[in-house]
Amino acid sequence: MRILSEIGLTFHAQSAWDTLEANGCAVDRETGNVRFDPAAVEHFVAMAPGAFDMAARDPAKTVHFGGDSIVWGSASSAPNVLDQERGRRPGTGADFQELLRLGHMIPSLHVMGGHPVEPIDRPPNTRHLDSMFDWLTLSDKVLRVYGIGTTRVEDGLEMIKIGFGIDEAELNAVPHTMSVLNVNSPLLVDEPLLLGSIALARRGQATIVSPVAMSGAMSPITASGSLIQHNAKTIGVSAYLQMEVPGAPLFYGSLIAAVDMKSGAPAMSVPEVVTGAIAAGEMARFYDMPYRTWLGSTSNTVDSQAAYESMMSIMSAHMGGAHFVHHGHGWMQGGLTTSFEKAMLDADLIQMYDAIKPTIDFSDADEVINAIAEVGAGGHFLGSSHTMSRYQTEFHTPELSDWSNYELWEEQGSTRVIDRATHAWKELL
Repeated sequence: MRILSEIGLTFHAQSAWDTLEANGCAVDRETGNVRFDPAAVEHFVAMAPGAFDMAARDPAKTVHFGGDSIVWGSASSAPNVLDQERGRRPGTGADFQELLRLGHMIPSLHVMGGHPVEPIDRPPNTRHLDSMFDWLTLSDKVLRVYGIGTTRVEDGLEMIKIGFGIDEAELNAVPHTMSVLNVNSPLLVDEPLLLGSIALARRGQATIVSPVAMSGAMSPITASGSLIQHNAKTIGVSAYLQMEVPGAPLFYGSLIAAVDMKSGAPAMSVPEVVTGAIAAGEMARFYDMPYRTWLGSTSNTVDSQAAYESMMSIMSAHMGGAHFVHHGHGWMQGGLTTSFEKAMLDADLIQMYDAIKPTIDFSDADEVINAIAEVGAGGHFLGSSHTMSRYQTEFHTPELSDWSNYELWEEQGSTRVIDRATHAWKELL
């Protein structure tokens, strides 16, 4: 609140100034600096709903954001694409479509969270139309629009009405899509993203208010400094959007990452990122807003680093109480590349972590005691009726792991995880 009231945020959108002034903010019309009344911020942030559904074209794939649910998205906005056979290359429309089809087939991927890779061969002025056409025709899962200005938003919503077969009233009644408002520069709110978010809110759609805090570069280097700046931007922008459209569905978004002080490159899924993700989740619950975080890796190839960095992200999403995990399948090289093999690896890791039981069911206790009595001292449970009734479903089996002994693994070709991931994505396509 001290950041918002004493330092303020700079809004480039002059169209926002009247609304901000009318709700108790001090606006410097020379610079766009806005200083907020803390009581007004808390009043308006409280108007954001604590949970909401988002409709998919297939109603069975509609998702819920809030409570204890966790929803996983695709990778988004990487300029490059990678697979083991074709190598790393700039993204094209064909790569975009292939990753979209793959995402449609991955069970752990619930939301098409954006361009899985940027289709840079498509003209920039019509790229959003081509992308929306692909989202609507190659998948029936929840999708995202890019809220850079109002044109992309309005075009996207009109296409959603056609693709879903709904009218304006049905579109506005329930969120059917979302966009991301990244507050990138310290304390500066970009005009095109803000206008896109307002256009979405006025038609009942959701916005993820998600500052990017690269500690030591875009935000103070300490965990406290990054969280303070990040929180100020998130709730300041969220309060403004609620001033414009009370009750608009919003996410408390977070992308807190570190910077490698030797190279200046982003350092994803390091311990500091885990701390930031869990802390941001606490703040989202404090303001009772659905929480969005992310899954990424800095690794340049699909190796053990890619696996443990992804698992750090997945762990922090669960521990932070995330409701939506953006960039959830295949994001690597600090967000510069989406990998087919890593998409499969991430899916496997997500499903493994999701399979961890939050509680233990003791409803079979009598049956368990009978089984123990049946086997007795010195026996084994492999053939017991208790085991035989459950052995096909009781344990989670990872898709990419090889549990065979060394000799059999060697006999079958000594395959690595990346080899099995290549086979897996080809099979799904």
